[in-house]
Amino acid sequence: MGDRDLRNLSIIGLAALLMACGGGGTSSPAPVQSPGTPPPAAEQPIVPVVGEARVLARDFNSYNFNVLQVANNTGDPALIAGLRALNVGSLRVPGGTLGEYWDWQRGGIRTGPYPGLPDPAPFSAEIQALSGLTPTVVDRLLDDVGTPALFTANVLTASVDENLADIRAFRALGQPLARVALGNEEYFRLRNPAARFPTARDYGLYAADLAGRIRSEVPNTRLAVIAPSPLRNTGISYDDWMAGLEASGVLPAVDAVTIHPYFDTRALAPLASPASGEAAVAAMIAHDNDYLARIEARLPPGKGIWITEWNVFEDQAAPVSGGSWLIAVANLARAVNFMANPRVELSSLHVAVGNRQWSALTGADGLAIDYSGAQPRVVTGAPFTLTANGETLALLGAATRGGGSTRRLTLVAAGSTRPLLGARVTAADGVTRDLFVNASATPATIRASGRALLLGGTFDRGTVGNQTLQRTQLDITDNQLTLPAFSVALVEQR
Repeated sequence: MGDRDLRNLSIIGLAALLMACGGGGTSSPAPVQSPGTPPPAAEQPIVPVVGEARVLARDFNSYNFNVLQVANNTGDPALIAGLRALNVGSLRVPGGTLGEYWDWQRGGIRTGPYPGLPDPAPFSAEIQALSGLTPTVVDRLLDDVGTPALFTANVLTASVDENLADIRAFRALGQPLARVALGNEEYFRLRNPAARFPTARDYGLYAADLAGRIRSEVPNTRLAVIAPSPLRNTGISYDDWMAGLEASGVLPAVDAVTIHPYFDTRALAPLASPASGEAAVAAMIAHDNDYLARIEARLPPGKGIWITEWNVFEDQAAPVSGGSWLIAVANLARAVNFMANPRVELSSLHVAVGNRQWSALTGADGLAIDYSGAQPRVVTGAPFTLTANGETLALLGAATRGGGSTRRLTLVAAGSTRPLLGARVTAADGVTRDLFVNASATPATIRASGRALLLGGTFDRGTVGNQTLQRTQLDITDNQLTLPAFSVALVEQR
């Protein structure tokens, strides 16, 4: 892949977001209200408390990218435009579970049977028949988007030598491969992972061998081993897994661990009111903080955390909230919260294209799931356009792409569970942008200045195929910005 001026792309991405808003304004917008609802009482502006600076990697805003989801669309201008609109920092290829069975020479799923493994690949015959997504094709797509790969090695069905050959093939095309994740979810005690790696130590020995050989060829590549959830049952406890990795000797050879902090919305009550929506987001933030604290408790000093998959997890047939504006706002709040942790190096949402409830873009068919009241429905938009998730996280990409430094902006008193979050990002070129997320059921007025892009919507509706998304562009002239309930803002300081 050729060199990319990420600083310029970040500026262009933000400019495109601002231009898409249409006309501007010169004062804070009024909160969104139902007809006949009296205006809320005025509140004193919240003065952000600015935290300590931390280094922000240029690829912080990453996306899990199942390459087979775009098998017939790699050169589609709509796909390229959609991914650029997200301001992606990197794309995790070839995907998660897909990567455990991937053959880069074939550009598709490795043909079975797999020596020593009892089960076939967990994919349909139609998916297994797809091929042609070779390093050359995927590298061209990454070049067109202007983003690097977050490379996931196949440790389940490929040898160390085969993985090294794949890495060499990408580097020969100019891909920097600044990060390589050594596997996906082999800690799950499913039949194939358990047969391949009966213990965590067995996985650690394989990962140590692969890490050492990668280091000998690409000394500056950052490497990460996988780690199971400390909260969710994966068949082995986090503490036992880490003990196995320590016994294998792999931890000194890598820079980080990868985690997947999904939040299971099936434990939530139906989101029948804005108040229940606020409570749901507060529960997600509490879950993430607990998850990260437990990971850090066993993480050796100096080791980072890569969040290589995350989103909500729910029953796809009867979602609690999938596709809704609420989850889009919640996911930006969660990403901002992740960014405040100095050990979190990147945040890779599941998924860029694919699942119609979680994805950041619609698929080639333009379909998405829209949660409306108690019944989800399929809606249609243009192919590869931003979903509600994509709309909010594109602001994160505009602020973070190219890296720099970031500081937490504390907007609530200690002990408050109100999901009102902020972050200040100073880019490498010196431009400072503030991100604000009001995932609560009441408006918030914040002390701020600069040029703002404000997004709002109906908490229990999606944004694809309807007009519920509200965009407001404005110059803040009175040093305060009012965020309606369930809204987000990106403010470029001047």
